[in-house]
Amino acid sequence: MKQKIVPALALLLFSTLPSAFPLEIEGVKVPPQSSVNGQSLSLNGAGLRTVSLAFIPIKAYVAAFYTPSPLKSEEAVLASPGPLQFTFTFLKSVSKTQAVNAWQSQIQASMTYSYPGIEKDRTAFLGMFGAINQGGTEMIQLVGSETQVYDNGKLKGTIQGRDFQKAFLSVWFGSNPVQQDLKAALLGN
Repeated sequence: MKQKIVPALALLLFSTLPSAFPLEIEGVKVPPQSSVNGQSLSLNGAGLRTVSLAFIPIKAYVAAFYTPSPLKSEEAVLASPGPLQFTFTFLKSVSKTQAVNAWQSQIQASMTYSYPGIEKDRTAFLGMFGAINQGGTEMIQLVGSETQVYDNGKLKGTIQGRDFQKAFLSVWFGSNPVQQDLKAALLGN
């Protein structure tokens, strides 16, 4: 009997540890770890964003969400002091106009948190994106009260304030997320 219990306990232990190997989604290798300002973050979850054009699903990008400790609910995400990081790896090349329109559409459809001054911050945010080649990345880091926007690996700007962070997080984890199964995947569910 002992011989059966030990392997079962080992399997249970290893299944609860974070993976040291990258996850692969649509050919994109998603690293299990990232670092923000010298702090190590673990992959909380990752998933595929699809959009429909004329009822045809198109695979747009792979989203990955990194956190200092596991966050499994919207409440936990909003309460986290961070830092937090989102990485979006594009599966198709997109022009600057397409990138900005996609962000604008996602924000309009899913942002549920609002505050005075959101229009100015949203305009500044949208102005930080350019064309993305297939395999290119956009990255958003929430550090303290700053939202840092990286486009193709370059810091394009920072938006100050916890309010913008809450608005940005509501796009992914609010009551009307960009994509319900992507929300679940980013939360590791």
